[in-house]
Amino acid sequence: MAIRLLAATVALAWFIAANPAAAVGATLCGGTPIPLDTSISDKPFVNLTLGGINGNFVLDTAATGSLVDRARYGAAAGSKIALSGFTLPTVQGGEFVAVDLQAFQAPAGGELGVVATDFLSLRSLEFHYGPPQPFAALGDNACDPTVLRQAGFVQVGLSGYYAADLNRLKHGMPNVPVIGARIGQIEFPVQVDTGFGDFPRGIVQVNTALIQALHKAGTPMHAVPSDVVTIGCSGKHIYERWQIDGLPLAIITEGGDVAASYPPPLLEVKVDTECGGISSFTDPFGQIGASWLSLWEQSVFDGLSSTVWIRARK
Repeated sequence: MAIRLLAATVALAWFIAANPAAAVGATLCGGTPIPLDTSISDKPFVNLTLGGINGNFVLDTAATGSLVDRARYGAAAGSKIALSGFTLPTVQGGEFVAVDLQAFQAPAGGELGVVATDFLSLRSLEFHYGPPQPFAALGDNACDPTVLRQAGFVQVGLSGYYAADLNRLKHGMPNVPVIGARIGQIEFPVQVDTGFGDFPRGIVQVNTALIQALHKAGTPMHAVPSDVVTIGCSGKHIYERWQIDGLPLAIITEGGDVAASYPPPLLEVKVDTECGGISSFTDPFGQIGASWLSLWEQSVFDGLSSTVWIRARK
């Protein structure tokens, strides 16, 4: 029996590897599915071909310009190159900035590129992190809100932050999906950065304005020592960390209703203002990483309707 079970497991693994489309489930918005490799800190990597070169691309909702590795494409650092023959669903090609991606962790073969919101916000984007095979799906049409609500999803995206039409963005804000959150009495916007391999899983990055607001409100918390080194565009950083005591983290709708609730979060104060992002914002702001895609199991980022959807969890 054990030998037959092992043989069946091996056969299934081989079948999935040889026929990746057979491993994915139904999509929510009618997009085209593509298998994900989530082995590196839950980040959504896809194996794609672009300009005749095959490799790993990360679907990064917090990057606003798509990138390729300069060494693999023989391009000067910072140069813009037009490439075609893209195997990402619904995308044939476009303009990419050549940068050095060799220092970033990626599946075998390294990171070939980053698919950013200059492509992603023009489409519906689904993430499915359940077994047997995590997958994403991209579509040309906006999602049907009735279908999503009937499937148990709640719209948690805040207006003015993520859109196919850049004129709909709040002044000075990057084209990055933002959801609402609450700790105690403090409500705040949170960027969703699927290219951020958060550690430990589920950590919430906050800017100086937000940690000050939480302290001022008397939010119970205590400092937590950290030796975790974060590598960003301005180098290496060890950020200050605070553990919230007794208060859950609520993901909320734009109207303030609780869509999902999680245990008291660990906060990390992001302060490297050279890279932009939440650390350069003067208003309270948070950011969450790729592990939240796994916590949600299924999520939808629809730039065509400027919405973000997760399953209700209270």
